[in-house]
Amino acid sequence: MQSPSFFSPPRELSRPGTSLNIHARRAEARDAKKAKNLVQTYTTEVFGRITREENISSILENSIFSLTLDDNDDEVYALGAFYDYPNVHGVPSNDWEEKWWKNSFDKTNETSKMNAINTVFLHFFVSHPDFSEGCAEELINVTFKALPEVNQILLCVPPKITPESALTKYFHPIENERTDNKCSIMVCYRKDHFPALFIRTARVQDNDDLAPLFNQYNEILKQTYGDFFVAELIESQDADNKALVAECNGYAIGFMSISKEVNIDVLNEIYVLSAFHGLRAAHPDDQWNDQMTEETESYLPNSDIHNHGDVTSHGDANAHLKSNPTLEAMQRAVGTEGSVEQSQQLSTNTDKNNKHVKSNEGQLDHNSLTASDYTTTPTNKSVDDLTNLNGDENISNDDNNDAVLEITDTSSQRAKMTKAQLAAENPSKYIKPRLISQTPKFFGKEKAFAIQLFCISEVYEKRSYDFLQKAFDMFPDRDYCIISIPQMVPEFPLLQSFIRIPPRVHLPNIQELYLFHRAGLLRDISIERATEKNLDTVQRLTEHFSSREKIMNDFLDAVRSRKRTDTKAFLDAYIINVANQTSAVIIFSNEDNIDYFRSQYNLEDFIYFDLHKRYDHLHLYHFVINPIFAFMTKLFLKEILRKINKTCIYYPIFPRYADDEMLKHHSPTYAIHYLVPVRPRRLIQYNLEELKMNAPTDCVLGKLPSLTHSPFSLTMTSIKLLSETKITINARIVIVGASTVGLAVLESLIMCPYLRFNNLTLISPHGMPGEFPPSHTRDLFLPSNLEYDTEELSRLSLRSYVNIICAKLVSLNRPMKLAILDDETVIPYDHLLLCTGNQYHVTAPMKTVVQNPLNKQIVPAKADRILFEPAPPNVLTINDEFDAAMVLKWLRMNQHTEHSILIYGSTLESYCCINALIANGIPSNSIKLITPPGSQHVNVFNDPTVLRTVQDELRELNIEIHEEYLMDEWRSQEIDDMDQPIDHVVFHFHDKKQDKHKDLSLKCTTLLCFVNKQVNYNAFVAINQSSLVFDGRLVVDEHNRTNDPLIYAGGSLTKFKRGYYRDDWSHTCFNSKQVGTM
Repeated sequence: MQSPSFFSPPRELSRPGTSLNIHARRAEARDAKKAKNLVQTYTTEVFGRITREENISSILENSIFSLTLDDNDDEVYALGAFYDYPNVHGVPSNDWEEKWWKNSFDKTNETSKMNAINTVFLHFFVSHPDFSEGCAEELINVTFKALPEVNQILLCVPPKITPESALTKYFHPIENERTDNKCSIMVCYRKDHFPALFIRTARVQDNDDLAPLFNQYNEILKQTYGDFFVAELIESQDADNKALVAECNGYAIGFMSISKEVNIDVLNEIYVLSAFHGLRAAHPDDQWNDQMTEETESYLPNSDIHNHGDVTSHGDANAHLKSNPTLEAMQRAVGTEGSVEQSQQLSTNTDKNNKHVKSNEGQLDHNSLTASDYTTTPTNKSVDDLTNLNGDENISNDDNNDAVLEITDTSSQRAKMTKAQLAAENPSKYIKPRLISQTPKFFGKEKAFAIQLFCISEVYEKRSYDFLQKAFDMFPDRDYCIISIPQMVPEFPLLQSFIRIPPRVHLPNIQELYLFHRAGLLRDISIERATEKNLDTVQRLTEHFSSREKIMNDFLDAVRSRKRTDTKAFLDAYIINVANQTSAVIIFSNEDNIDYFRSQYNLEDFIYFDLHKRYDHLHLYHFVINPIFAFMTKLFLKEILRKINKTCIYYPIFPRYADDEMLKHHSPTYAIHYLVPVRPRRLIQYNLEELKMNAPTDCVLGKLPSLTHSPFSLTMTSIKLLSETKITINARIVIVGASTVGLAVLESLIMCPYLRFNNLTLISPHGMPGEFPPSHTRDLFLPSNLEYDTEELSRLSLRSYVNIICAKLVSLNRPMKLAILDDETVIPYDHLLLCTGNQYHVTAPMKTVVQNPLNKQIVPAKADRILFEPAPPNVLTINDEFDAAMVLKWLRMNQHTEHSILIYGSTLESYCCINALIANGIPSNSIKLITPPGSQHVNVFNDPTVLRTVQDELRELNIEIHEEYLMDEWRSQEIDDMDQPIDHVVFHFHDKKQDKHKDLSLKCTTLLCFVNKQVNYNAFVAINQSSLVFDGRLVVDEHNRTNDPLIYAGGSLTKFKRGYYRDDWSHTCFNSKQVGTM
């Protein structure tokens, strides 16, 4: 994977008479060839005989962190690789702390604090001889910046060997009394390169140092409050408001203003804080809303329910925690009585106005902190009770939404139906479930304080974490620290230790909320293999998860027999303790299908597969973590991989319609935020009859029996990828329309491995395509989408990363950046993409009076005039799989009626519809095709011979074809009632040459219209009334921008501006997927 160089700007490294500009980037295995040329004799003496290119590649690939220093011409000047265990023969990598370190070097206060969490070992270092000292310093500095949890780097040196001078300048030996050690240890401390900050209460005199610091970033505060606003803020301190200063070398280089005056009730109304007990202490009057999932087919996972950041550095000087308040806070959060945060259920991500919002973004549901899992089931239900409720509720990973479905039908007959039958019975409910959203009420003592103002010099921003200990010391009765930032402000280092809280409602002026719990200051982390004695603590940890039954079943299998009771496959479990409290549990097995994954997915985008052993791969089933430690997920995963000697983690995401057999072993996991989605491969279609014995293996063909029940998307990470921090983007990106262009945009954003988008929203009347279980007979109604069919969408699982809103855009408020939907929901945006495409509409008969809903004027009669009023129930059109499902539902409801199905149109969809009707058992002699005037001049097949052959075939099937007819009127028994089905349609033929007129009256039980795709009228009104340039189509420039720089558009909705003088070219001339990826 090619990742950006984001460590530091180019540096000038020099020695007398020489100089060069270099920059640091992640090392890749391909750098091994150039690194080999830098190997010197002293390199092999310290790090072993690493002289082969393959050995260097393996070291780089399996390191937790590796760096390359090169120039603009890609000339490598230095390379370093770091591991979380020592490179000493005979010392176990998974237990070096207990069996080696404590026995040999754990003698001083500093060495006793060293462990695998805060220490890395330098396993390989080479540099250009002329610049070795400068390169060594730069590698060390960048490493400390990129790994904020690391406080020291250790170098293991064989006996009687002296490292090169570039290393001895920065590494100093650790004293050791024992003489039987296999090596000596040298250490480089973070504090020698980035001194720990001294945090104290602010003084008025600090204004002189702080005012320039604030002004260099923004002068708004100065303009609003004057030159001495910092001094006034410091002077106004009282019991509820404090100001802190970070001091270094006698100068104030950072400032933090904190306050206990927080409107917690408002925060609970706006943000999903149930997992944190509403930021209050427990109280007997607390009111939780017991929300349950509906039937088995409807599991809605949560969205990025606690987006987190990566662990940041803890300062050396301020690392001494006052254990009492911190440990007491942790006891309150995860104590013996169970997790307060987990004891109840997270509320839905939608408010009462957003009844069709599906928040989906990470798979917490993408996620087992998963908040969604935190209470999709009532707390008073037993595991046995829940078994009957949640058979298939574990859509292992779908869209993320804390919202749950209201139970409306629990009949035994319905309970026995398959997901495909349920979707076919009520497509509308399958796509747009009715959601309940109630805000729980909390009455306990307030436990949060807020950061009101924060600023720190860029040079010291990696030490921002040092403020938190002192901040909690100021308010010992508060356990939570919160901070909010605007969506367009990039995440800064302080936030990497905070947990992002998703909003419950869509409001135009709310900000991103981040939270940190006092227990997050603890770093006493231990990992051990789970046993039956851990059963009670794991039960409390998973008590309010909807998938707790399957988690506990797998946990019992893992601790009792280390294999599944049904398949006898290997299964193992580990628990993670923080301050001796169980804070996470992971259940996994060896990945036995790695060849299948490699053949079906582009794993080589992220790892060099041949540099990992077959037993280095882990399959993740469950990962449950206490919310207050969510930001430590990367640390926990890294430690687990070290403990079990693995390098890669794989986690599949199954679609909601997958077989229960595939779903029951996986639960939503918060770890999804630290995994990267892997693109599926486009597979070669082999002719197996001709290849015979030369045919590829079943893995290559995708015919592995254990994995062919349902397609799935794959996420993964490796020990190296875990150290690569994703760039978080909180900008609200709203995409209107689930067309191929819209899906391609989502795929491009979601599949970017180094970016995390927290606020992706898709607005579409029928949600995300691919929601329905596969149905060949349903798919026949539409021409094949060669880019995004149901299987491809299942293998991408875009819905797991996107907030999905089932509604139509009806208006835009550009000044306030708001999208208004037809259900009166208001969606704020920072960037808006319009890709609604064109759709078929119900065509109004010539004699029907049609009134424009805007100006109330009569629309003149024409062949493709849109009927704005609701059509009769048996007048339909098909634009997507949902419409096709509704047509099938209508046909099933009238299966005992003698059919007379009229298809009006001469498009490709009209011929597909005929084929689908016949495939679904409709007698061909009951189908009639009527083509509108002008169809003879427009050949849908672009070949008259093909058209003639198709029509001859239809006639042989006794399908009537009537050409050049206008739909004149339709009739029903209740002539004036549009709610009644029509029973006759009258068509009119006019031969202008011979001036002949002819009427054709046909009996009709179903009318399907496929006449002239047009821009959706609601979208047109929204575009036109918001003053976006519309010239038959929405006008865009070469960058797909409209006349509003924040609104983009693509696909058949658009055209290029006339100034390009190429009106014959538009997006419709190009591949839609390629348009979406531009």
